[in-house]
Amino acid sequence: MQPLLETLDLHVSFATDQSPVPVVRGIDLKVGRGEIIGLVGESGSGKSVTCMAAMGLLDDNARLRGEIRWNGRKLHCQDDDAMSVLRGNELAMIFQDPMSALNPVQTIGKQLYEAIRLHSAKRIGRSELKQRATGLLSDVGVPAPEQRLKAYPHQLSGGLNQRVVIAMMLAGNPRLLIADEPTTALDVTVQAQIIDLLRSLRDQRGMSIILVTHDLGVVAETCDRVLVMYCGRVVESGPVAAVFQSPRHPYTRGLLASLPRIDSSDDALTPIPGVVPQPHEFGEGCTFAPRCPVASECCYSGSPAQQCSESDHLFSCFSPLPVQKTRAHR
Repeated sequence: MQPLLETLDLHVSFATDQSPVPVVRGIDLKVGRGEIIGLVGESGSGKSVTCMAAMGLLDDNARLRGEIRWNGRKLHCQDDDAMSVLRGNELAMIFQDPMSALNPVQTIGKQLYEAIRLHSAKRIGRSELKQRATGLLSDVGVPAPEQRLKAYPHQLSGGLNQRVVIAMMLAGNPRLLIADEPTTALDVTVQAQIIDLLRSLRDQRGMSIILVTHDLGVVAETCDRVLVMYCGRVVESGPVAAVFQSPRHPYTRGLLASLPRIDSSDDALTPIPGVVPQPHEFGEGCTFAPRCPVASECCYSGSPAQQCSESDHLFSCFSPLPVQKTRAHR
């Protein structure tokens, strides 16, 4: 079946006074209908830039190469007006901090009304606007939705504000929702509620979701497939169970090993040594080589080709780790 969203050899760089700075380097991404895809990796790996490129929200100094396709149609060739029609009606995105997405001097109702009008093909009366807004808040689990319409963002908790943002994104009934770290500023209990909400929206609406997160436990419980990104490249991808139970790339195994576990009495964590290089420091070889425990000479001189294991499990490494069944993190 044709993917809903697809990127083919996507490269994104940003122009500077010296030379272009590469941030995304050859991303192949496919999102099927009703599928939840997880993008994981350390900060600076290119996850958010990949999503912003798909939404057509990159800055003017961004340089894009490759293809972005929406339902088979090229997105990167669309002008701003065409992308504005797609955004909200077909594609929607929620960001890390819900307070930055809401206007602090306008009520929740007014902001929801504006989102509904923007995505409606006909003029809507005030009573219908209120009814739709109340329904959207109810759909995302906001208690006493009619009362919340009169509230301002500062009068709601972070979790409720995030639900309001999701309701605004649902106003256009999008087919794909990109959630960029949607639970970062929330406590653990509220994080679980937001993730459960996203999962239920997928089940009820058949909506596809790209979930950008650092939380591998959330990915293990929520996503169908996962892409592990490092320095603008996908180093490993595949079904969540295959990747987390049998990681083949040293970076993926390092991420899993650095997490605390509730089924172990060992308090010591195993961090990945070193730091993520800056984009202008990317070389021709494998960028993970300086931090990799199994790196060899060839890792510093060339980029490894993609290999395929069972169940569409892909990885790019000159010295892939042997299959070692591990329990998925939750």
